[in-house]
Amino acid sequence: MKFISLVLIGLLAWGAALPAAADFVGQDNPEVQAVADPILDGVLKGLKEGDYDLYSQNFDDTLKDVISKKKFLRVRNSISKSIGSYESRSYLGYLQKGKTTVVLWKGKFSNRADDVLIKLVLSRRGDQTKVLGLWFQ
Repeated sequence: MKFISLVLIGLLAWGAALPAAADFVGQDNPEVQAVADPILDGVLKGLKEGDYDLYSQNFDDTLKDVISKKKFLRVRNSISKSIGSYESRSYLGYLQKGKTTVVLWKGKFSNRADDVLIKLVLSRRGDQTKVLGLWFQ
């Protein structure tokens, strides 16, 4: 089976494009998961319902520019055809890279017997947490 990687990323080099005030999200698994799970819930619900505002509510400005509302509809259609509808996920952990936190889940989707790796790249900016990248692999 051909391995499909759907990449939705707004930054070419995470560290190079981050403002000086950017920082990690959390210091351990419970802290990171407590921040990341609700953000991913919104992304997945927005994807399911075709609601761009919900899908992108935590995206940073660069990612919003890259994934416009029009492109979101195309991406949504592509994801639906290739991996199907979201069913469930299990939190795997996180990595710290530059001033970002890469959060990982093992996901189940309706069109895949295999697991789908969900990666969400987050960065804290002041009192806000922003999404810098999202992958379904």
